[in-house]
Amino acid sequence: MRNIEALRMDGVTKRFGTVTALHEAWLNVQDGEFVTLLGPSGCGKTTLLNLIAGFLEADAGEIFIGGKLVTALPVWERDLGMVFQSYALFPHMNVARNVGYGLRARGVSKAEEASRVAEALALVRLSQMADRRPKQLSGGQQQRVALARALVIRPRLLLLDEPFSALDRNLRVEMQMELKEIQRSLGVTTIFVTHDQGEAMAMSDRIAVMSEGRILQLDTPEGIYRRPAHPFVAGFVGDSTVLAGRFLDRSGDQASVEASGMLLTVPAAPLDGLTPGSAVSIYVRPEHLAAADKGLPGTVISRAYLGDRAELLVDAGQAGRILLRVPGVEALSRWEVGVSISIGFDKAEAVAFPD
Repeated sequence: MRNIEALRMDGVTKRFGTVTALHEAWLNVQDGEFVTLLGPSGCGKTTLLNLIAGFLEADAGEIFIGGKLVTALPVWERDLGMVFQSYALFPHMNVARNVGYGLRARGVSKAEEASRVAEALALVRLSQMADRRPKQLSGGQQQRVALARALVIRPRLLLLDEPFSALDRNLRVEMQMELKEIQRSLGVTTIFVTHDQGEAMAMSDRIAVMSEGRILQLDTPEGIYRRPAHPFVAGFVGDSTVLAGRFLDRSGDQASVEASGMLLTVPAAPLDGLTPGSAVSIYVRPEHLAAADKGLPGTVISRAYLGDRAELLVDAGQAGRILLRVPGVEALSRWEVGVSISIGFDKAEAVAFPD
């Protein structure tokens, strides 16, 4: 049996006056996937989510849900559950009535509503809160009610727009784990919006990194982090040191570049079309750098203690400033500000882009 995509967007564009908020978005999501739209504020991720939901009308392109063209369908005909950033609970209804609202709107019988609401509340561990009003709940409990309300209708797609932004850090992490566990157990296809890269990396099967209304890369968390396809992705996801260098030559799917006298091997695809000697920017993750007996010379100009490690900022002259993570408490006594240091790195983990 052919596997039908849960969601497909073909060249979807959205304009607000003269401003193009979304440029020809192409996106496919498989049944049961957890896909995150990740990017800074104003990058177009919420616009994209609202187009999927039907709250906005596309100016160009087509949207399919479960193989069905829905571009012109209203919200209530798209078989979606949505959790908003503000939760959007009805203050005059108790928890059970809030959760069952979508079922009543669909004409479900009272007996079935009661059964499915009880099932949804048990799923989010709020069975004992059914008679409470939203104002009697904590932020995390209100978030669970909003999630239960979205899931009780058994949607084809679950859409979440930065649902954890109002929660404190510890509760946020707890809710991330709970949501992922629920999503995995139900197998519901989920589109999640966030600007928090740690949240995206921890929860997603795939991540669509967005900037200025464009999807720059759609890949697994490992692919996004280790094999960024665009300079913005390399700089936005995780920490990177950027070295100025030049392109030397290409051999198959690998290329040779040089930075401050050091030769590096990097993926060749981002450098297609460059001539030898062309300027490149080389991105290296801090965990792929280490203090070494021989390497790029520099001077420690600042340091920060982070418990299990220290972060050193090193002035490497023409190579620029380099962020180095050194494990262990002894790093603080060994690498004081002003001390000379040599930096070596794992050449296989660098990536370069045309400058």
